[in-house]
Amino acid sequence: MARPNARPAMIEAALRVVEERGITALTLDAVAAEAGVTKRGLIYHFPTKHALLAGIHEFLADRVERGLREATGKEPEEATLAERTRGYVLACTGASTRLETRLIAEAGNEPDWMAPWQRVYDRWFPGDAAPIDEHDDEAMRCLMARMAADGFWGYENALGASLPSGVRERLVDEILALIPEPPAP
Repeated sequence: MARPNARPAMIEAALRVVEERGITALTLDAVAAEAGVTKRGLIYHFPTKHALLAGIHEFLADRVERGLREATGKEPEEATLAERTRGYVLACTGASTRLETRLIAEAGNEPDWMAPWQRVYDRWFPGDAAPIDEHDDEAMRCLMARMAADGFWGYENALGASLPSGVRERLVDEILALIPEPPAP
């Protein structure tokens, strides 16, 4: 039986398999070999390929949430909408791989894979579940900034377009400028 802390290493191994050989190479046998565990040890943690992919999405969503915490310096419940949005913009415009982008895009087709992403988003932006008041300037500007960051992320990753660093920095600055400044004390 694999050690309890072997689960993250198995997920990292699965990500390497997909990165190096493509998604079609993602099999339980290939991941077990890459992780240096028996197939039986892998199956203890991930009984099916579907469960392995759900574990990958949980792992990646947790990594994004850590990035949000680092960017804001706070837990979501302690941060203002503007602070959470600023963190989201910085996390989305930070480094992510094309592999992560492809996996995230695929998550929308499978509820089990989408659930960790939705959980993170709902924790950071619980107000988005209710209709946004079009007259709430802060909420509208923060939503525009998040949508712009999503577009930035999609452009760079899904399209495989690399932006020169000066252009990249300017775009991030322009997106951040959409977010209202906190009122002076």
